[in-house]
Amino acid sequence: MRIILFLAFIGLFIPQLLFAQFNNFKPGAYILDKSRQVQHTAQLKLKNDKLLIAKDKDGKTSKLTPKDIYSFKIEQQRYRTASGFEINSGFSGEIVDEVFVALLDSGQVLLMRYEYTVKSPTSMGAGSFPQAVQLLRGAKSYSTPTVIRGNNSAKENAAIKSMLGAYVTARPDLTKLLTEGKIWHGNLQAFVHALNTGQPFK
Repeated sequence: MRIILFLAFIGLFIPQLLFAQFNNFKPGAYILDKSRQVQHTAQLKLKNDKLLIAKDKDGKTSKLTPKDIYSFKIEQQRYRTASGFEINSGFSGEIVDEVFVALLDSGQVLLMRYEYTVKSPTSMGAGSFPQAVQLLRGAKSYSTPTVIRGNNSAKENAAIKSMLGAYVTARPDLTKLLTEGKIWHGNLQAFVHALNTGQPFK
């Protein structure tokens, strides 16, 4: 009973912990979706996956949502937006509307990461626990990103192969790895980086 109460207590604070590193303004820059040729330098604070606060040199703050933003960067971490993908939310699925996601690699293909919380079943007491998925999408594509949950299932590995197949045709080394089923969640980031940079897969 004590263990359940302790886990429930910790679960109450997980959403705050996920964004604790963004409680203070940090140097960054952002590009608005309506004017992608202009980069705005500002102090930025990411409140959650749907709200970015920007403070300009005069101390004026602006609240920005994923509908406003094309991309942004806080210190060295880059972010983009994503929408229309499905996540596991407890015992059911949930379609995610526009949110901010961390950008892990970019080039021909965008590899992104979305972190969220799932509420614990009532039988386990109040609380929530963190989850994360990786998202794959072509850089020039506006289709729904492919969701990689990290379960290494045959279905998920087939989705990786299907999504990346069209992008590796000029890379026999990467095509071979993909065809042989050697690319999965655990080495996906290294594979995408090799594709985007033209470097060998390591």
